[in-house]
Amino acid sequence: MFLRSAFLFALVSASAAVAAGPALPRPVLMQMAEQSAKDNIGSGWCGRGMLSLLRSAGLGDRLKPGNGQDWEKILREAGWRPKACATPLNAPLGSVLVYLGDARVGKRPRGTPGGYHGHVEMVALSKDGRRLYVADSPRALPGGTVRDNFTGRAWLPPGPSIWKAPEVEDQVAVVVEERKRMALAEFARQRGELAAAPPLAAEPGENL
Repeated sequence: MFLRSAFLFALVSASAAVAAGPALPRPVLMQMAEQSAKDNIGSGWCGRGMLSLLRSAGLGDRLKPGNGQDWEKILREAGWRPKACATPLNAPLGSVLVYLGDARVGKRPRGTPGGYHGHVEMVALSKDGRRLYVADSPRALPGGTVRDNFTGRAWLPPGPSIWKAPEVEDQVAVVVEERKRMALAEFARQRGELAAAPPLAAEPGENL
């Protein structure tokens, strides 16, 4: 039931995801994903990884180093444009997403690099066309450890988008496939929690 509901939700939500075309050409998005997997930038150094990726793609003009949560200011000062975005799953390909550290949103830091310093990533593509979220490493799901701290904005490079959006059917297929993976991951997590739960204690006088 959970998987079926998640799949139906993906179909309904896909129309929102196809509203914005990609901000960068498909080969560039694939190159970024490949570089993110091979550049030896350690996990937790998303700001460093993001700067390296953008500079290698010729998009580093006026960009400065900074922690993940500082990247909205960095992008704004470099002329990048924010676009309202309810969820990272609907962010345009080629856009940069920023997540705040826990303290900045009034939470107790959860003890991860993202919990203290936030996270930044770009929406890229794998060689087989799947959405990936790249910075210090490519990830199938957005947000690292602080997905819940998404700022609600997708940042687009200065100037107009330079690649025509693919057909709507292709974009819907990408979103549906991603939602299916998320549903399967959530189902596996819930099943693992149930398996790990201790057995219920018997009531006094109850025969087992």
